[in-house]
Amino acid sequence: MFTSLINTNNINIFTIQYTLVSNVSSLNSALQLLFQAEVLAIDCETTGLDPLTDSIRLIQIAAPNHPVVLIDLPAIPKSDRSLLKQLLSNSAVKIAHNAKFDWQFLTLAGLQTSGKFFDTQLAYKVLTAGLKTSSSLQNIVKKLLHFQLDKTQQISDWCKPLTKAQLHYAAFDAAILLDLYPILLKKLKQAKLLKIARLEFQCMPVVAQMELNGMLFDLSRWQILGAKLEIEKTDALNQLKQLRIASSQMSLLPELTDAVNPNSPQQVLAALQAIGIKINSTNQSKLVSLAAQYPIIQALLDYRRLSKIIGTFTEKLPQHIHPKTGRIHPNYYQLGAKSGRFSCRKPPLQNIPRDQTARSCFIAAPGYKIIKADYSQIELRIMARLSADIKMCQAYRQGADLHRLTASLVTGKHINEVTEEDRRLAKAINFGLIFGMGAAKLQIYAQVKYGVAMTLEQAKAFRKRFFEAYPGIAKWHENIKHEYTRGIKESRTLANRRRRWVNKPRLSELFNHPVQGLNADINKLAMVKLSNPLAKFKTKLICVRHDEIVLECPETKVEQVSHTLHNCMVAAAQKFLNPIPVVIDIKTSNSW
Repeated sequence: MFTSLINTNNINIFTIQYTLVSNVSSLNSALQLLFQAEVLAIDCETTGLDPLTDSIRLIQIAAPNHPVVLIDLPAIPKSDRSLLKQLLSNSAVKIAHNAKFDWQFLTLAGLQTSGKFFDTQLAYKVLTAGLKTSSSLQNIVKKLLHFQLDKTQQISDWCKPLTKAQLHYAAFDAAILLDLYPILLKKLKQAKLLKIARLEFQCMPVVAQMELNGMLFDLSRWQILGAKLEIEKTDALNQLKQLRIASSQMSLLPELTDAVNPNSPQQVLAALQAIGIKINSTNQSKLVSLAAQYPIIQALLDYRRLSKIIGTFTEKLPQHIHPKTGRIHPNYYQLGAKSGRFSCRKPPLQNIPRDQTARSCFIAAPGYKIIKADYSQIELRIMARLSADIKMCQAYRQGADLHRLTASLVTGKHINEVTEEDRRLAKAINFGLIFGMGAAKLQIYAQVKYGVAMTLEQAKAFRKRFFEAYPGIAKWHENIKHEYTRGIKESRTLANRRRRWVNKPRLSELFNHPVQGLNADINKLAMVKLSNPLAKFKTKLICVRHDEIVLECPETKVEQVSHTLHNCMVAAAQKFLNPIPVVIDIKTSNSW
């Protein structure tokens, strides 16, 4: 047993006792003492950051009133880790910081941790959602325990013989979690956020496994798509080549002249003004409203769009294919968005174009199928539940097409006369106006998102008719506006997820959070409900995207898994949306 004095920049001095375990007999005797503990703090030091190629060097387990147990894992044969497996899967609450990281490494080492989790990082994020603050262990310790944590050993070499400094650091990193746990638990209870935090904790191993599962990627098909996009980009260039600035006979593109750089907003603005286009900005919103009138602007928009896709995805996505698995394993952040939604990086799969050509490059393994499930119009159903609008609720209970209904109400046409273009218009109106868009923004949104052109006067008229048609939504908006004028600085979902603001929020943010935040609550609850059935069917969760869940399923289990997926998603949504019915769209294919 070792005792170390940890000097935290003279702010405080802590005495940490720890036991270094490097053989089976000392491991089992040290672990026996921990089985009665109701909480265990767990941390791992690893040889790198990739759980698929790197490995655990040290496991730290801390329990109240016991020395921290430091396990030099490579020194313990895999056949002699049964007691450690039992401890990691017992009924004690497992406390960790960024638990997903440790869970992945432990799982791939054959030491999957299960039971009740408490992730100090997720807990802090739930408490501070919406505020600009770091959720690093160093920052949380500074904020809640008021001292500076020394993390210099974190980047030391954990492949070599362990130093005293490394052991002290590792022991302290686990022990400090025991001090953070009661503080965070108390704050969650006081803020009425414990249920939401527990949902995040339950979701953590599901997300961790999803990252390990990854998505199989057809590189050859992607390269064909990339070549096609390059051709489209060339076509856009050729269109611009034919449209020269009359006064100077200069093209907009540097490939044709050095005069104008299309990536320079100032130069592009000057060039457009030179040919008589009355515009004061080259922001997309400004360009979109003029694209139908000026082909050169449409060509410029196409060039920008294709350049972004090629630069962001076509060239970079293949770099994320893992050499060991041949799959793409993105990083998912459970609380990456202020609303509580996921964000995704390395690569940003959630931003991949929704067109079928791009998604067809994400494929099922031989003998498997991709099952994709979407909540149908989930944000509008949430709005129906929040606003209790009679017409909207009735439409959903009767199984009516809400977009066709809205199209009829705002255009004055009989519902049987509504065209597909009318329905697209209504989609823009429905999804735009529930979040309080003004007429000018609705005009741009309809054009960009749905390819529907309207004048500003039409947008104003449609907006007026929408709120006349759905007075419940108008009243809900008025209630939010009333809170806004009173200086409200927090918002809650029906599940009680909270978002906070330091300064006065934008009104649109107050409209947004109760809807998109509840969408996140529902999706995460569905993922938790799916966890055990998926393991039974040997099916992998491979992707989540806002209101969409994607599975990779054995061909022989598709019908059973689809049924289970449907039931879990409906149950998760009905917990909050009843009596609004929930509809799930499920598709099965060989690709995403």
